[in-house]
Amino acid sequence: MKYKSNGKILLTSEYLVLDGALALALPSKLSQNLEVKYTENKNEINWISYDFNGEIWFSECFVLSKDKFSYKNKKNKYSDKLISIFNGIEKLNEGVFSNLGAEFTTRLEFSKNWGLGSSSTLINNLSLWAKIDPYDLLDLTFKGSGYDIACCNKINPITYVKNKNGRIIKDVDFNPSFKENLFFIYLGHKQDTSEAIENYRSMSNDIDNIIQKINSINLSIMKSNTLNEFEKLIVAHEEIISKTINIEPIKKRLFSDYQSGVIKSLGAWGGDFMLVTGNKSSMSYFSNKGYNEIIPYKDLVY
Repeated sequence: MKYKSNGKILLTSEYLVLDGALALALPSKLSQNLEVKYTENKNEINWISYDFNGEIWFSECFVLSKDKFSYKNKKNKYSDKLISIFNGIEKLNEGVFSNLGAEFTTRLEFSKNWGLGSSSTLINNLSLWAKIDPYDLLDLTFKGSGYDIACCNKINPITYVKNKNGRIIKDVDFNPSFKENLFFIYLGHKQDTSEAIENYRSMSNDIDNIIQKINSINLSIMKSNTLNEFEKLIVAHEEIISKTINIEPIKKRLFSDYQSGVIKSLGAWGGDFMLVTGNKSSMSYFSNKGYNEIIPYKDLVY
């Protein structure tokens, strides 16, 4: 049995998506795959995870005894997290692990450090296998808004809204004519999303007013026809998020002398990818500073 889930990029409304802002999210061409093979070793799960280079980065043998999971290797955070996911799956589909003998193999098409959704794609794949709602499993494990789960089974850009009435997910026609001028650059260290969310939650803001402004910008971004118009909207978006989370925009902090375009932080500010406008030659500014993982928009997004 094989399953596949696409990674994601949250283009707008970072942090505010948690409080009901309209967010523009882009499913990525890169995915995570899960293969499940059943074995004769009852109550035992052999787990193998391959990175995007095809090398094993994690392996473990989990044993189910008296309705409790344990593992055979030394204690580590990955094994503990998988057990918490197993417990969540069992809570949502009681008995799914009873007498199960299986080998679970995951394969990433992107670096697990990139923040493209190694956790959300895992949650979605396991939910497909267990026949449960991935949003319910997310709530029991990693938390978050769920926009990343929404991207897992999509190839079109989407808008995503989560409010007290549920989730509103819509395919949208966001295919900028200037996408050859858009690049994603990895900043070099994966951010702790849970920590970033906790920091955001600790702040006092007029969220309703901020969301209203961000939603207006988002609608304009989706309709932007020129690079210049898009860049102005991106700068306005950065300024609002910066004031909301009390973090200086990445361009002001690290790249203030970049003159060929604008820069937008993505996800949990400061660690994963940033969106940069410019052209191929202007990307040398970043490679000269040691930022060598530069991906053209069209290579990462459908």
